[in-house]
Amino acid sequence: MTQETNKRSRGTLILLIISTIVFGLMIIPGVWIAAWSAMLFDAPDSTGNVFLITFFTSIVSFPVMCFFSFSAWIFYFFRKYKISVIVSLLPLLSLVLIIVLFTISSVFFDGNFAP
Repeated sequence: MTQETNKRSRGTLILLIISTIVFGLMIIPGVWIAAWSAMLFDAPDSTGNVFLITFFTSIVSFPVMCFFSFSAWIFYFFRKYKISVIVSLLPLLSLVLIIVLFTISSVFFDGNFAP
């Protein structure tokens, strides 16, 4: 039992170190992109576009999720390994949503964010 726990804790530790480094480095460009994402609403009547609001929210949530992912170390400290892995990988949800919405925009709306 303890050997399995040691393997799990070691794997979780390696994942947490890698995710902390990667998402820590991605905070700086994430904040910069989030600051410029307000320009998505330059077009008239763009504030009522649900697709655009969802895209904006996913962009702005990425640096917030990166900061929040550092709290995975708290769960690791209390030996909640599954929860710590899930929390450390939360910024991937924002990235996947950004990629999906950008792809939908490119394919269906010819690169415009208005349907």
